[in-house]
Parts: sequence; C-alpha cells; structure tokens
Amino acid sequence: MTHLAHLPDRAVLAISGADRVTFLQGLVSNDVAEVAPGRAVWAALLTPQGRWLADFFLYEEAEGQRLLMDCAAAQADMLRQKLARYRLRSDVSIDPTGFAVHAAWDAVPPMIDSAIGAPDPRLADAGWRLVLP
Repeated sequence: MTHLAHLPDRAVLAISGADRVTFLQGLVSNDVAEVAPGRAVWAALLTPQGRWLADFFLYEEAEGQRLLMDCAAAQADMLRQKLARYRLRSDVSIDPTGFAVHAAWDAVPPMIDSAIGAPDPRLADAGWRLVLP
C-alpha cells in the first residue's frame, strides 16, 4: 500500500524556453542534464562565494518543454528573482505554477496521468516525490 502526503510548504516554479537546461547548468550545484522524465535531480543555488541560498528538486515534464523546480514555498519568490537576475539574453522564462507537491512512500505510487514523479534523488528509501497540476 502506498502512503501519500501533501507537502503544503512546497511551491513549484516552471522554467521554460530553449536555453532552460544550459541556463540552469551554469547556476546550480548539480548536473541539470541528468534530469529526465521519471528522474529528478536535487540541487542548490549558491552565492558566488559558495554560500547556500536554497535547495530544490528539478523535474522534466513528459513533453520535455519545461523543467519544474520544487522548492520551499517561503523561498520561491527569492529564487525566481535571483534566477531572473542571471537570465540576460537567455531564452528562459521562470513562472510560478499552482502545482501541488506530494511525497509517497512504502511502494511505487500509482501514477496519475497528469502527475510528474520520480524517486527521491537524495535517498532510495525516502520514497517518491510527485508534482500534481
């Protein structure tokens, strides 16, 4: 039996545009090219001096048109502003979504057609993370 919990303290930002992967690749602490449908990446945004600003999960939608950033709701606006500051001429847009984040454990969750999900990349025993529109 799968257990599912809504995580109300999480927010989801959508990162779209032709340069979305290369844009994030130069800014975050993990390999964004590893993100694929069904495979999430856990990464962080750091200051130029290497101090932590925020950590988040990155997912790719099945269509491959957007990356979804699952972050702490309290940090979503700050992340959006920081990322927008580095956008320059990149073909990237960073937009808030109304998506909900859930955690699932004890079994692989039955996937809902509209859900974007992946095993928690931090620890295999941590279960799954799901983003639901």
